[in-house]
Amino acid sequence: MASPLNQRLLAAAPAARRHLVLTGIAQAADTVLTVARAALIGTAAAVLIEQDVIRWELVYALAGVVLAQAGVAFVARRWASKSTGEAVDELRLAALKALERRDPRQVEEDSAMWRTTLTSGLEGVRPYLTEYVPALIATCLATPIALATLLYYDAPSAILAAATIPLIPLFMVLIGVLTRTHTQRRLEVTSTLSDQLSDLMLGAPTLRALGVTKAPVSQLRKTGETHETATMSVLRLAFLSSFALEFLATLSVALVAVWIGLRLVEGDMTLLSGLVALIIVPEVYAPLRKVGASFHASVDGMTAAEQVFDLIDSPGTLDGSYVSSGSAEIRVQDLSVRGRDGVTPTGLSFTAIPGRITVLHGPNGSGKSTALLAVLGLLPDSAVSGHIEAPSLSDIAYLPAHPALVGGTVGDNLVLLGALPTATTHSSAEVGLDIPLTQAVHSGGAGISAGQAQRLALARVLALDAPCLLLDEPTAHLSPELVIRLTELLQREAQRGRVLLISSHDPRILAIADQVVQL
Repeated sequence: MASPLNQRLLAAAPAARRHLVLTGIAQAADTVLTVARAALIGTAAAVLIEQDVIRWELVYALAGVVLAQAGVAFVARRWASKSTGEAVDELRLAALKALERRDPRQVEEDSAMWRTTLTSGLEGVRPYLTEYVPALIATCLATPIALATLLYYDAPSAILAAATIPLIPLFMVLIGVLTRTHTQRRLEVTSTLSDQLSDLMLGAPTLRALGVTKAPVSQLRKTGETHETATMSVLRLAFLSSFALEFLATLSVALVAVWIGLRLVEGDMTLLSGLVALIIVPEVYAPLRKVGASFHASVDGMTAAEQVFDLIDSPGTLDGSYVSSGSAEIRVQDLSVRGRDGVTPTGLSFTAIPGRITVLHGPNGSGKSTALLAVLGLLPDSAVSGHIEAPSLSDIAYLPAHPALVGGTVGDNLVLLGALPTATTHSSAEVGLDIPLTQAVHSGGAGISAGQAQRLALARVLALDAPCLLLDEPTAHLSPELVIRLTELLQREAQRGRVLLISSHDPRILAIADQVVQL
């Protein structure tokens, strides 16, 4: 039988375990104060009605209890805010470390899913920790304590309440099974839509140049309608189930209240017992109602978290045993790499030596980028045959086909790989990066043009003091004047004794190559 608490979350995020302990302490204190408040209110009201006397000591004690509850609630919220943020950050970090151990080609293909999962998806873990977990702990602590208090003051009401309680968890289980399926479907549709939008934005210049900007509209509209349908089905189910749970809880409270009222009229119970019982009864069902209401708020996040847990638990596929590190040059012997589209490259052999420019040339899909990943040791050993001798990773500066840019400024992104600011200033001037260092850059490169983003990525790679440069399509998005400037810069870097291994189909790069390797 599955645990109500997600054990994988507690294992993956230490902050979630701390949150669980702190929430338990806060809930225990709140429960004791709630029972004390009910007893004080019932006693004070009964004395006032029966004896027409105000017991001021009870009033002062009640005020103290109310203030204490407010303090506990404030501290609990502060704890929850801090520990929840730390738990989400720990999950993201663990997921990113796990992605480092996976085939980068597969990660690239699933980038839309992981982008959705690690951003908005994991944000849904916050409601799970701040709403669902406290409600679950309250069910384990507050409900039994409230029921025991009710039994002390009025046993018949406690028996009736205990008989109706199982109806709510039973209904919650049925709802949970159905909701999980709908939520998983919604997450898949959201990932698909995100992937399509990302591809459309990347290909927008090409589509505009070809005059086919209206072609993707129908597909995007269809996917958007599917996303709308999936989202509305989850919302519809959430509203209906919340109504059903509220109805069951309200009906249960009403049954106990009517039973207490009838017995008070008949004189079968004291006014003190009746008042305290009436105040306590809602507290028996309140945690169960909160569990049902918070379950839907957290199910999106936990569905995304389950994908992260599967990623973390899966064994890594990378150990780079086909690469011998420490060589001053790059030697590739009979390299073949298996992928979804077959074996590319096949039987590739070449040697890139210091002071020379080696260019891997071939059509799209021939394996140029894959060969660079193999040199870096970033492919699964099971997919690679052949042998590679290359410098260690600390001696290699790598420019991927799609450089990563993070939110911040141009200056922040220039030093992202660890280059010194003085070095990035020089390399920025070399590649013609003429934008202010303080200019804002958003995640993914929004805020600057594609050409500026490419020059920024080139500048930070060239600024690294690495004897070996691996460049994947370095002239992408550059104007002809800047390409000429870049080719002259690459020739100077080669003259400095660096190893330059470039993947390109640009004839201007081929023209400066000392060695062209056809794929």
